[in-house]
Amino acid sequence: MPAPRLLVVVLVAVAVLLALSYGECTQDDAFISFRYARNLLDGHGLVYNPGERVEGFTNPSWTLALAGAMALGVHPIPASVLLGVAGWAAVVGLAARGGAGSGPWGAVAAAGFVALDAQGALEAVEGLETAFYAALLGGAWLALARSEAEGRPPWASTALFAVATLTRPEAPALAAAAHGALLLAAPPGARGPVLRRALAAGAALAVLLGVLTAARLAYYGAWVPNTVTAKTGGLAPLRGLRYLAAHALQHPLWWAAVLLSVRAPLPGKAAAVGLIGAQLALTVAVGGDFKPTGRFVLPVAVPLAALGAAGLLAHLPRRPAAGLAVAAVAALLAVRLDADARGWAAERHANLDARRAAGLALAQNLPPDTLLAVHSAGVLPYYAGLRTIDMWGLTDAHIARAPVADFGAGLAGHERSDPAYVFARAPDVYIPEDKGIVLRPWALEPEPGFPADFAQHYRVVHWALGDGRVINAWVRRGGRADPAPPPTDPSPPPSGGPRP
Repeated sequence: MPAPRLLVVVLVAVAVLLALSYGECTQDDAFISFRYARNLLDGHGLVYNPGERVEGFTNPSWTLALAGAMALGVHPIPASVLLGVAGWAAVVGLAARGGAGSGPWGAVAAAGFVALDAQGALEAVEGLETAFYAALLGGAWLALARSEAEGRPPWASTALFAVATLTRPEAPALAAAAHGALLLAAPPGARGPVLRRALAAGAALAVLLGVLTAARLAYYGAWVPNTVTAKTGGLAPLRGLRYLAAHALQHPLWWAAVLLSVRAPLPGKAAAVGLIGAQLALTVAVGGDFKPTGRFVLPVAVPLAALGAAGLLAHLPRRPAAGLAVAAVAALLAVRLDADARGWAAERHANLDARRAAGLALAQNLPPDTLLAVHSAGVLPYYAGLRTIDMWGLTDAHIARAPVADFGAGLAGHERSDPAYVFARAPDVYIPEDKGIVLRPWALEPEPGFPADFAQHYRVVHWALGDGRVINAWVRRGGRADPAPPPTDPSPPPSGGPRP
């Protein structure tokens, strides 16, 4: 096996091992998809709370794939890790294929940019669809570049863009941007065939989008997923630019190489630029993400890596010493990024562990008709199995439309709230986001924006979990959880919990 190809295989293995090394660190939002999948299997439909049709997820293909795994008896945490790591390995391989347009060592460079990205490796095991979606977009770009080079209809890329559309709602816009960039880059006399191919692909995706929208309207009564409404509401370009600047500072070699690719040749370059440009513009518009894992840049990791490889190979002296120097710099940067990623992974693990323990304890000790109110509506409600009000509105249609006074100033994706609405629904238990599950009792105070009579209807309780942690909560006076026996055993059974 030639040395460049062998190195690509090694880099795929490195990416997989790096991702698995972060351990169990599934993020809270992933459990929202898990809960939808669980309710589907239990016969309640694709809902968060039985009887409430709200589309609180933006990844239908991912949620359905997890439901399939759960139907086979696989717990969603390992299922999501397996699917995510497989997607990330595919991203590394696809990046190598795209980088091969700059030669064998271009394949190595492109694979290296992705394989050494600790943020991407971590995101692959956090339970969401990011790595899978990045593989779909990367494959779609490569297939589109090939079909354009051969003058064939872009059916392969259209099929991949179609699956991407079932995975993320913005995928059709990215497909349009890629085709639009090809049209703009084509010589004036050759634009006719390019336009016809773009229109054929657009028509196919439009039919799919129409069917998907009709199904959404029929089942959920909304044009777009509720999460889109909850996480948007205006433009937040300054926050979005800061997000991209942080990613560039964390990946200086990669972005420097991309900038050097301005004049470097690369098959499918126009489509790559269109795809990347659209994704970055969308990121800026919505204000980025609160997670420090580059989640909004990772979907275009394949074309971005190919461009970086093209820029690097176009300016790197053709001497082994130069290549070794770049590899050494890349390794040092990767070590620094890995240290940051491990800190975030440890935080996610502690978060998961605490909320899982609390959720299991609530499931064991509270009446099954208890109404719960929380901000982070993933882990704790999944294991508690209780009807839940999502106070950030991802799964609540009313809160998703609550006005935001200064959109862009708060935590990205978590700016909606309506305490008056929440407590008018009389939840039996409210667990605060801060100081809710900690190591000691806290004297809670009503939070800003809560109803003036809140303390008349709710009292503070401190439930010891038996492992040194305490649930500090507000319980509605005379409600279903008042009085309630304190939770005692937070330890999950070997299967990972009572809800497989």
